[in-house]
Amino acid sequence: MLASAIALGLVFCLAASPSMNAPDVVNARDNVKREPANLVENLFQAAGELLTSLHQRPFEARTSSEYLHAIDAYGQVIRFGAEPNLASDSVYKIAELKLELASASGDYGLYQQAVDTFRKVTSSYPASSLVGNALVSIAQIYEETFQDLTGAADAYQQIVDHFPNSVMAREARAVLARLDRQMARAGNVADVMTSPPSEAAEVGRASLSNIRNFSGPDYARVVLDLSGEARFSAQRTGGNRLVVDLSGASIGRQLYGRRFIIGESTLLKHITVSALSNNVRVEIEVDKLAEYSTFLLPDPDRLVVDLRSTAQPKEHALPERRAVEARRTPDHSGTGAHERGMTKNRVFMGTPIFSLPRIDDPIVVASTESESNARGQGTSKEEAVSASKPQPQSAPHHGVKLIVIDPGHGGHDTGTIGSNGLQEKDLVLDVARRLKAYIKRSHPEIDVMLTRDSDRFIALEERTAIANSRHADLFISIHANASPSRAASGVETFFVTPDRAAKADQHNGARPAVATAADGNAASQVATAGVQSGASGSDNKQQPVVTTTVSAGNRVNESRDLARYIQAGLVRGVGSQAQNTAANRGVKHAPFAVLLGSAMPSVLAEVSFVSNPRDEAMLQTGQFREKIAASLYAGLNAFLKKNAPSESSVKK
Repeated sequence: MLASAIALGLVFCLAASPSMNAPDVVNARDNVKREPANLVENLFQAAGELLTSLHQRPFEARTSSEYLHAIDAYGQVIRFGAEPNLASDSVYKIAELKLELASASGDYGLYQQAVDTFRKVTSSYPASSLVGNALVSIAQIYEETFQDLTGAADAYQQIVDHFPNSVMAREARAVLARLDRQMARAGNVADVMTSPPSEAAEVGRASLSNIRNFSGPDYARVVLDLSGEARFSAQRTGGNRLVVDLSGASIGRQLYGRRFIIGESTLLKHITVSALSNNVRVEIEVDKLAEYSTFLLPDPDRLVVDLRSTAQPKEHALPERRAVEARRTPDHSGTGAHERGMTKNRVFMGTPIFSLPRIDDPIVVASTESESNARGQGTSKEEAVSASKPQPQSAPHHGVKLIVIDPGHGGHDTGTIGSNGLQEKDLVLDVARRLKAYIKRSHPEIDVMLTRDSDRFIALEERTAIANSRHADLFISIHANASPSRAASGVETFFVTPDRAAKADQHNGARPAVATAADGNAASQVATAGVQSGASGSDNKQQPVVTTTVSAGNRVNESRDLARYIQAGLVRGVGSQAQNTAANRGVKHAPFAVLLGSAMPSVLAEVSFVSNPRDEAMLQTGQFREKIAASLYAGLNAFLKKNAPSESSVKK
C-alpha cells in the first residue's frame, strides 16, 4: 500500500505541469538509472488508472489537460527505466492518447506527433508485439486523415517490409496498387507548392492545416481545416475549376510538399495550394462543374465546399401525392404563426413541433431474442430478428431506393457514457443494425447502408458526404441524449431549416455569430453556415447561377415530415413500454453539422437519455433496443406510405 501511494504521488507531482514535450520517449536500452521493478510497475498501473478514468467519460467531456496528465504519467514509466514490454506499451499508449487529443482539437500538429510516437514503437522496440499495430496506425493517419499520397504509400510499404507474409501485408499491397495508380496519374509535382514563410509572418494568422476530400461520381466534398477563423471568397474560373482564397491566412508547415489522395472519383480531379502575398489560394479542379456551395463550421474551424456536376440536384422521387398532402397541411416554416416572435437563440435551441401524425400500423418486435446478447456489447445480428416483423409490401411506389442510416460517434468518440458504463456509440450502432434489418425485411426493394458498421471513428463531414455521393433518398442519424439532470428523459427528432442557419456575407465569407443548440449532442457540433454558390467569370452565360442552401438540400418540407413521422413512431412505440422514456420532447430544427449540406430529406433522432439511470438500464437490454428500432421503422414506414402515389396517379 505504501509503495502504491508513493507511485501515485509521483505520477501526480511529476504531471503537475503537463506539456506535450514532457514525455520524451527514452529507449529502454539507453544508459538510464534503473528503479525497482515494483515502482515502475506501480507507475504503469497508476497511468493505466488515469487512462481508464479518462475513457470512462464521454469524449466531448474530456479536457486537454487530462490527456496531458495521462501522457505524462506514461512518460514517467519510460523515464524510470521500464523493461522493454512496459516501455513499448507506454510509448504506444502515448501515441494513442495524442491521436485522440488530435481528433478532439483538430490540431494537425498533434496528428504528426502521434505519427512520430508510433514510429518510436517500431524503431526503439522492434521486437514488440505492438509494432504491427503502430505501422497500421501510421498508414491510416497518412491515408485517411492527412490524405497524403506519398506518406501513405511509404507507410504501407513499411508494413509489407516488416511482415511480408502476413495478412496485413496482403491488404497493404492492395492499397499500394491503388496508390500507385494515382501516383502515375498525378505525377511527381507537389500539390502544395511553397517555401516556408518566416516565423514572424505566421504570427496571428490562421493557417490551412489540412485538406480532406470525399467524393463520388458526380459529387465531391472538400474540407479545408483551419487553425482559426478566416475570411474566404470562392469563384469559379472556366467550366471545371473553383478557386477559394483564404484572406490573411498562411499554409501550415505540415502541408509543404504534400500530394493529396483523390481516389477514383470521376468528378474531383486535382487540388493545389499556393501562397499569395497575403492569402492562401486553393484551386479545386473537377470535371464539368455545375454548382457548388460553401459553409463554415466551428470547433475546430473548417470550410466545407460541396461540388456537383449536374445542373440540378438529384430528384428524390417522392411522388406527386406529396403536393396534395402539402395543400392539406399548413406550413409552419418561415414567418408562420408557429415561428413568429421567437428570438434567435430560441430558434437555434430548437422549437418543438408537438402535432405528430397518426401511425396506424402495429409496432411489433421480436420477443425471442436473448437480452444477454446485447447487454453492454452494442452488437446484434440481423438474423436474430424474428419472423414476427412486417412482411414485404407487394407494390412499393414510394420511389425510395437507398436509405443511409448514420450511427453516431464511433471509435474513440464514445458519445454519452451512462453511469453504469453504457456507451452511446455501441447503443446507436446496435439500433441502426436492427433498423436496417426491419427495413430490408419489409422493403427488400430498398437498399440500406450504414455510414459505419463497426466501432470506428468517421468525421461528421464524411457521414453527409457518404449519403450525398451515393444519391441516398433519405438520411437518418441516430443518437442518444444526455443532460446534467439525471431525471431528464424523452425522445426528440431534429431537422435543418435553411433560414435558421446563419448565413455568411455573400461577398467575403465573413463568419457570423455562432449559435448553439440546447439539447443537441455535443459531438454533432452545431454549425455556422455560409453560402457561396453559382457561376461567375467567362462562362456565366453557359452556367446559370444556382442558389443552394446548407440545409437538407432544399428538402425542408420532406425533412420536417420525416422528422414528424419518426418522432411519432418513437413516442408511440417506445411509450408502450416506457412512458417516461418516450416523453414527447418534440420535433425541432437545429443546424447540426451532420445534417448540413445533405441533398436529401435528413433527420437526427435522439432515441432516449443515456444519462438517465432508469433509461440506461432499459437500453442495456436487447428487448428495449428492438423496441426502439421497431419504433423508428414504424415512423419511417408511415412516411413511405404517405409519400406513395395514389392508384390513379400510378395508372397514369
